[in-house]
Amino acid sequence: MSARFRRMAARLWPGSLFGRLAMILFSGLVAAHVLAFVLIVLDHMAIEDELGNKFAAVDVADSVAILDYVKPEERPAWLDRISRLHYRYVLRDGGELEAEPPKRRQANIARLRALLGPAYEANFVYLDPPTRSRRGILMHLKDGSPLTLEIFGQGATISPWLPAALAVQLCIIAFFVWLAVKLATQPLARLEHAANSLGSDLRGEPLPEDGPKEVARAATAFNAMQRRIAEQVAERIQILAAISHDLQTPITRMRLRADFLGDSDAKEKLQGDLQEMQTLVKQGLALAREYDDIGPGATAHVAVEALREPS
Repeated sequence: MSARFRRMAARLWPGSLFGRLAMILFSGLVAAHVLAFVLIVLDHMAIEDELGNKFAAVDVADSVAILDYVKPEERPAWLDRISRLHYRYVLRDGGELEAEPPKRRQANIARLRALLGPAYEANFVYLDPPTRSRRGILMHLKDGSPLTLEIFGQGATISPWLPAALAVQLCIIAFFVWLAVKLATQPLARLEHAANSLGSDLRGEPLPEDGPKEVARAATAFNAMQRRIAEQVAERIQILAAISHDLQTPITRMRLRADFLGDSDAKEKLQGDLQEMQTLVKQGLALAREYDDIGPGATAHVAVEALREPS
């Protein structure tokens, strides 16, 4: 696989899970639909061709019987009457005999010979020997007059409503593919929203643990992870609250001792440092109070009790 082809495939390959699933499902369903349609059409054409060959053989045998019945001078007037859309009759000989026709044409000519009877001979011939693009059947009437059946090539025809029907079917397939992929990826969108909100709010609502088994298991695992994170954060907040609470007592003692210092410069510096420490402690307590209900049940209650300052 060349690098150019890989780059082209990478550009065409969707970047989102929704686009990838939609492309895979739509391509697979369209391929299966087209394959089933082709097989049905081929089967219909085979049946139609078989019935058409049987009808044509009966029609040719009846036409030969008519030409045998009428007078030789009346036969040219009957040629247009017995000719059909895909073949016509001419009262002449010629052409190159087809030595080894395929099995399908051998079966058709054998059917025609059986209908004509043992007194008649029928063979496939090429009407233009150099190019061999036109084919016909050479026969002889009872009086020995040659009769050539010129066969016109017929192209495959389709009904005019068939392209519109295929377009409608593809639209229906595309709609149901979009609906299926939308329903399949919707739990992932909910999981993404919950994960994005988890960073700023550990107390968010848990995901509903319903739907397909895989989705329910993923929601259960996410809810368990959210609870574990909340418990760990609550434990750390509890430790922070306890440390901040315990630091207030030594800070208070140090502040009282600083009041007895005689040196005013050292006293002011020490009191400034103690004030900074007191500010840090208050910030820790304030932060702990903001998250006083993160943990579930008893953990949160213990954290709240630890946050209370001594009177």
